[in-house]
Amino acid sequence: MLWLALCLVCLVVVPLARADGRLPNDTIPLHYDLHLEATGLGVNDFTYRGNVSIRIAIVSDTNLVVLHSVGNTLGPITIRRCRDGVEIPHQLLETEAASELLRIRTDRVLRRSDDQVIQLTIAFNNTLGEDRMGFYRTQYRGPKRVPMVVATTHFQPSYARFAFPCFDEPMFKSTFQVTIISNASHLVASNAPIKTVTWLPNDHKAVLFERTPPMQTYLVSFLIANFTSVHALSPSGVRVGILAPPKDQKKLQFSLQAATTLLTRLEQYTGQRLGIAKLDHAAIPRFGNAMENWGLVAYDEQFLVLSPKAHRLQLSQAIITIAHETAHQLFGNLVGPAWWSYLWLSEGFATYFEILLGSELYPELLPLEESFAVRHMRPALLADAFEAHALTVEPLPADTVQIENLFDTITYSKAGCILRMINCSIGETAFKSGVQIYLEKYRNGIVTPGDLYSSFPEVIEGPTVEQIFRSWTDKPGYPVVMVERLNGSFVRLRQQRHQQETTTRDIDSRWHIPITYYTNSSAGKFEYRPAFWMEESEQELVVRLEMDWEDVLIVNPRQIGFYRVEYDERGWNTIVDMLSSLPSVVQAKLVDDAFVLARIGLVGYEICLGMLQKLAAHPDPVPWLIAMAEENVGFLQRVLQSEEFDRFVTGFVGEMFELAGNFTQSLFQSQALERAFDWWDRLVTPTAGSEQKKAGTTGDIRTPACPLLTVDKIVEGLISQDDLVRDRLFSRLKCQPTHQHEPLLLALERIKETKLLTLSKLLTVLESLIRFNPGHFLHTAVQFLFTVSTDEIGSEGQCFRHLLTVVVHEVTDRNQAAEVRKLIVKNAAVLPENFLAHANTVMTSTISWRMRQVPKLRAFVSDSRMASYYGKPEEHISTEGGWVI
Repeated sequence: MLWLALCLVCLVVVPLARADGRLPNDTIPLHYDLHLEATGLGVNDFTYRGNVSIRIAIVSDTNLVVLHSVGNTLGPITIRRCRDGVEIPHQLLETEAASELLRIRTDRVLRRSDDQVIQLTIAFNNTLGEDRMGFYRTQYRGPKRVPMVVATTHFQPSYARFAFPCFDEPMFKSTFQVTIISNASHLVASNAPIKTVTWLPNDHKAVLFERTPPMQTYLVSFLIANFTSVHALSPSGVRVGILAPPKDQKKLQFSLQAATTLLTRLEQYTGQRLGIAKLDHAAIPRFGNAMENWGLVAYDEQFLVLSPKAHRLQLSQAIITIAHETAHQLFGNLVGPAWWSYLWLSEGFATYFEILLGSELYPELLPLEESFAVRHMRPALLADAFEAHALTVEPLPADTVQIENLFDTITYSKAGCILRMINCSIGETAFKSGVQIYLEKYRNGIVTPGDLYSSFPEVIEGPTVEQIFRSWTDKPGYPVVMVERLNGSFVRLRQQRHQQETTTRDIDSRWHIPITYYTNSSAGKFEYRPAFWMEESEQELVVRLEMDWEDVLIVNPRQIGFYRVEYDERGWNTIVDMLSSLPSVVQAKLVDDAFVLARIGLVGYEICLGMLQKLAAHPDPVPWLIAMAEENVGFLQRVLQSEEFDRFVTGFVGEMFELAGNFTQSLFQSQALERAFDWWDRLVTPTAGSEQKKAGTTGDIRTPACPLLTVDKIVEGLISQDDLVRDRLFSRLKCQPTHQHEPLLLALERIKETKLLTLSKLLTVLESLIRFNPGHFLHTAVQFLFTVSTDEIGSEGQCFRHLLTVVVHEVTDRNQAAEVRKLIVKNAAVLPENFLAHANTVMTSTISWRMRQVPKLRAFVSDSRMASYYGKPEEHISTEGGWVI
């Protein structure tokens, strides 16, 4: 009865007002006994049988029990009162074919006072699919390349219902006891440790697992495979395991050591034990990314299977991923969000701790400030500049597509950055105390953002912790802080929302902004902790800072605050003059702010070009990576179309090759070297091709490493859940001549027609493709969108509008603009009334800017002698044998 009491307490904090599609809360699950039999994997029989018995509390009088079930063929269903075993007559109600609800009506009203707890038992059959939803199958190549089947699960966000009937919403936490019957030779794992193994006839076995802690259905997991394992014992007594195909057994030591040390450090920081006796990390073939199932975490193989000679980039990505999923064992599993509206409570903390723990234990792989800046701060600022969503999304219906759309850069990276900002604003001691109180107070429970906010001690000065949090979590976007120096010590600060080209201009949103700054006179006192707050009520503020007139002034130098900074002309010029003497993370911040603000007309591109010259004189991988991003130098290179600028950029790229001799000493040098190769392909290969064409040859010039891709290969890459696989595909596609993009167009159409991806996911892939290289892929993306009917787009109007906003922002010539206008007119019914007018304004403005400013920028490039900075690139290029030497 203790667990029943806990559940009833949890219900008190769940809002009564529910979005459409949510389960009623008249009944709540207390415990599941789940029995599965999957014994045909060795003979390609992918059917399985199941039986689930759920103890359910009657919270209010009702004659309906409503839960979820998708794709399960149901057998006998019984309902009994737990206190005496009396069977309760019932009938299964018919539902619409598309419904995911299982509705059972009892012949009499179930009374809270009399019935209290009932037992619902359902037999069912199902088949292991191949689409990474529910209980599904994948495979790896065993000895002699024989396919070896792996049966595993992926339930987040709403796919447990695909595997067995259940109350498949995060509001409900229940204990689970799982029994799996399999072939005797298979390794079988689930969330909890094995309790007993019973050997059965026909070379089968029944594995009974211990009861789990209370957890949500999306965290339930099981695995049946010909796997091996290695184990270690953490100082707190948790048995940590790595599960993988036998062929990989010798490549698991790095991930085992990392998983053990990261868990230990997490428990030390939070003061909380894991809550389970074992924590397995399973290398699942073609899983794509990772999933934090409590006690049985699933990963794509690349994150766990690492040879002793693995590249630094592979090792750092493994550390980040293992740290992220380990953090989830407390943030998300031990304490879980009450609804998907609060997903950031889980993903934000996991993102924050992936860098915090990783940088502390592996500083050579993940330097703290640089990792936050490159991996999370910059992507989050870019994503949040468009019309996005707040971190807390309310109301949010029980619609899987809308829920899945929240698994994005905002929910992960922005939330992680906001938590880091709170940490630096209130101090490490107060932040750690709040985290520990939060985990202890709501252990094994469900939470809303208010529960987190109330866990932190209040600060003495400035806004309250809750006010700070709500300022950044309850609305989308972020501010630009404009800095105007008035005299030697006084500055005027103004805040306004930063937006790229959007359908509506937001002039009202304001934030509680922590102001950190650096001057020559302040001696670093205010680089991390706020010197003062610019509050939500203050659009403008005049303050006195510790500085002299000759000092440089840099606001938010260490990228603590989630905002950009604009300076007056004198401020920017002073910054450019001393840029190369600043720490690399400060350089990166200034370069990114300048380029992004220049693109919307707040800063002159002359400032950006001046910064590039300073970076060229003192190259550093971190600001170089930021400068050479597609949105920064990439955009400028596309619109300038200047041989002189290309010559400078080619030399700038060459700086990273100069540093290549020591690249294994630095993660960011490794990343910079990879990006340098991409830029080399862009800048040098086309030149070689044009020279050969001038000589009279025909056909396209391609490097031997970049053959034309088949439609099948493109489809395989586009539908991959693995970001690295998709990025590699984009890189290969970028090598293809733009007029040979028909295979890409055919691949997109095939994915749409065969529904290999939902339309919302396909639109997200298109956005990634455009952002990867707008100049190369924009036309193909627009062509494809013409093939999608307005009726198909209708249900994805918001996602389509977001994609079109990105497209409109990337248009740089009249032909592109004409095509985009036609696309907008074609889909006017699912777009806001003023979308076309606004898009016309944006595109016309961009084209006008290009016609007006590009000649001036070309002249600036020529006058500043940027073109001659590195000399002629031809002197350093050889394409002998198809290789760059």
